[in-house]
Amino acid sequence: MSYYPPLQNPFMMQMPQVMPQVPTQTQSIQYVNDKASAEAYQMPANSSVILMDTNLPRFYMKQTDASGVATIKSFDFKETEKEKPVEYVTKAEFEAYKAKMKVGRHESNTSDADRK
Repeated sequence: MSYYPPLQNPFMMQMPQVMPQVPTQTQSIQYVNDKASAEAYQMPANSSVILMDTNLPRFYMKQTDASGVATIKSFDFKETEKEKPVEYVTKAEFEAYKAKMKVGRHESNTSDADRK
């Protein structure tokens, strides 16, 4: 009697691979009273948040690295200037300007001819 090892599926022999967990960065908008409140705002490691100042036209961008050390930057809002409306020339205004230019060119041509 000969002994043969039982057939085994080679895929069953592999150990299941564990996918490494990558920390996700969360971004959200929260409200604080001032910069001191923004600095005191608690956050997990590897995250970022936008903190809106409720008293000033300012916001803070706070980020933490893998060890949980936070950095904070402050930015001021500035209202953009209103765009000036585009002004167009009417056809009548353009025709009047064109006629004026023809007269001016005609006068300069005659004065050039008179000089010769």
